[in-house]
Formats: sequence, C-alpha cells, structure tokens
Amino acid sequence: MKPNDDPNSFAAMFEAAPKKGAPRRWRLGDVLDLEVVRVGRSEVFVALDGKQEGYIELPELTGPDGKPTVFVGSRIAARIIQVDRGTGAIRLSPVSTEPILPGVADAAQPNEGAQQSSVVAGMKVKGSVVAVERYGVFLQFPIAGGGKPGRGLVPVSELGAPRGADLRKAFPLGTELSATVLAIDERGRTRLSVVALAAAEERREFESFTAANAESQDANDTHDAKDAKGAPNAKGKGAPKQGFGTFGDLLKRKK
Repeated sequence: MKPNDDPNSFAAMFEAAPKKGAPRRWRLGDVLDLEVVRVGRSEVFVALDGKQEGYIELPELTGPDGKPTVFVGSRIAARIIQVDRGTGAIRLSPVSTEPILPGVADAAQPNEGAQQSSVVAGMKVKGSVVAVERYGVFLQFPIAGGGKPGRGLVPVSELGAPRGADLRKAFPLGTELSATVLAIDERGRTRLSVVALAAAEERREFESFTAANAESQDANDTHDAKDAKGAPNAKGKGAPKQGFGTFGDLLKRKK
C-alpha cells in the first residue's frame, strides 16, 4: 500500500484538505462589511477577500451634491445581488449609502448571526420610533434593497437623553432618529446608539479637518520654499530681490 493510500497518513489528509487560495463561493443575499479600494467613473470597487474585488454602481453611492459618499479606505455594508458564473464578477448593492463608522465597527464582536443579518456593526441608520419602553426606544429603519425594514433597540444609556427624562414625551412615536448599529446578537437582535453615532461623526469631522489643514500647510510650505529659491510667481517673474527701495524710502533714511 502506498503512503498516500492510508487515509490517516499526513499526505492523505493534506490532499483531502481544502486548498488555500481556492476561490470562495459567494452567495446571493450575503451582506458584507467591505473596504473601498477604488472609486472609478462609473463603479466603486471593494475588496472581497484580499484576492478578489466586487463592484457597486457609482450612482448608488452618490450624494445629492453629485459627489461619491465614500472614498478609498471607507468601509461600506453591501449585499451581493449578482454573481457572474462566467467571468466571476461580483456585483453588490449598498445596504446603506453611509460609510461604516470605523470606531464602532472595530469595537463590535462579530458573530455568525451578525454575518447573516441585513445590517452590520458600525452602519448608520435613520428611522422612526415605533415603540417606547422604560429601558429604551425601538427604531424602525429602511434597508436599501432589503425589502423588509430593520428594527433595533436604542437603550436609555445610548439615547443621550437627560437622566430621569420621560422617554414617551422626549421620543413620541414617529420621531425620526439617526443611530449607528452597535452590535447584533446571535438571535439577530440589533442594538443601536445615538450617542456613539454623534461621537464617531464628531471624530470623523475632526480627523477630516486636521487632514485638510495638514495638506494646506504642506502646500504653503512648498510654496514658501519655492519663493525662497526665486521660483516664478503668478506673473512669471522671479522672487523680488533686495534693492535700495523707493525714492520716498531714500528720503526717509536721510532724515
């Protein structure tokens, strides 16, 4: 008997084991937390498993101002809506046009229930209050391309309401709220937070402002360095050289 014929041999087990790098079988309807790797003229490309990319039609991720709502490095929750068996191309549709908030998503503990849900941790949702309890309010929110709307609980501690506030008066039925998905348990129940959303968006705005200032400062430093070397200015002339000044300046010096 050859060594590989023994089902308990290492060689036999190696041959039977799934090979690394084998293409994953993507399923229609799967909702994934993905990173944007390219923003093209008509599609936004996302990394699926490090070896394969999927795409989302750009109009689905375009804001009212006509600009993309995501950029390279953004994370987005999207559902697989088409798998081309011939080319292997994967087309997705965003569950939310808002990028996933990194600080919230990173803190969440993923589980199997969450992977099969129509929402993912860190996703921003906007909906209306459909029920109010002493321990929090229930929010119902639409899911792009999901058909049935989502529903989640915003606990009292995550509402940002004053201590002892009457929730029924503060959040009457129909009140519109924006929140972020904190977690999804194994039973598919969604926990939301208004407080975490506000904090994450504040942080994102601050980081964006800091990055913009840094770029502006770098541009100014580069401009100053060019001027110091006598680089051409806007009129095509070199940097002004030190001279004797105007006739009026000479008169002042004599005085």
